[in-house]
Amino acid sequence: MQVGIVGFAGSGKSTLFELLTGARPDPGKIHSGQVGVATLTDPRLNFLAELHQPKKITPATVEFLDTPGLLAGSHADNPQRLALIREGDALLIVLAGFAGGDPVAELTSFREEMHFADLGVVTNRVERLEASVKKARPDREVQLKELELVKSIQATLEQGQTVASMGLSDEEKKPIRSFGMLTDKPQVIVLNGPQDAGLPDALRALASEALSIDAKLELELSQLDAEERAGFMADLGITDLGRDRIIRAAYDAVGIITYFTAGEPEVRGWNLERGSNAVEAAGKIHTDLARGFIRAEVTAFEELRQAGSLKEAKARHLQRLEGKDYIVKDGDVIYFRSAL
Repeated sequence: MQVGIVGFAGSGKSTLFELLTGARPDPGKIHSGQVGVATLTDPRLNFLAELHQPKKITPATVEFLDTPGLLAGSHADNPQRLALIREGDALLIVLAGFAGGDPVAELTSFREEMHFADLGVVTNRVERLEASVKKARPDREVQLKELELVKSIQATLEQGQTVASMGLSDEEKKPIRSFGMLTDKPQVIVLNGPQDAGLPDALRALASEALSIDAKLELELSQLDAEERAGFMADLGITDLGRDRIIRAAYDAVGIITYFTAGEPEVRGWNLERGSNAVEAAGKIHTDLARGFIRAEVTAFEELRQAGSLKEAKARHLQRLEGKDYIVKDGDVIYFRSAL
């Protein structure tokens, strides 16, 4: 799972990247993009570690890609900058919320840049396909179907609508999957502004689930020890930091849940696409575990927490035996049985 951090130059996205991942922005990667890994803080992992006293604790993680900031009014250069995130799973759009900024206009302008970039990709594809289908070739019928699809996408974009608004199925998206359509990606909107400013109503109207954060302040707080940080937060009236809310929002936007494996060697959180079954979850750990799948021993985390131990959960018949088609839920604690 990779999330592209995007925005106009000066929005503070690189500061947010450092806050999320702990990686200092590398000036040498300003044009190519920089990848960092963020750890999701999850109290459930701590509880499981207390139960099992493992040798190793491994939290779930997400990759963030810090990309070059877009230049206001510079359509010629921005599509190349946006191309870096076409392979990403979601976009984290950072807006400048300090004095003099207009986050509503900035978000509107950024979305227009995405439309412009997507339209360029689709228009080029239409032109190539129109030239290709004029010739006799074995895959002409396939190309004609793709041409019909990309023309409909082109028309949608020209009308100011997104690819996401078309409601295409996964099967229908296959011919354009390699395009990485920006206007089809889930978005997390983050206003980087003063800690106590909140979200303007006009921005809420445009992006109802937008989040706010003072990235520079939180970065400074993150560099303090726990006691100092707690003292400064109390002085500033801060009860909740935005870092984990943003990471969780990225998970939700992409449709990722976390399940756990737990034992003496290791307690670990695993990312899994929502709606995946037990075999697919086993495959995240190892392909052999999926190929030799026999069953999954599943305990819902909240039931395990209430029971207080796995032994007590089993005594209360809270651990279930599930087969291949079981749809894994967020927080499931799973032990896989495999023939391999």
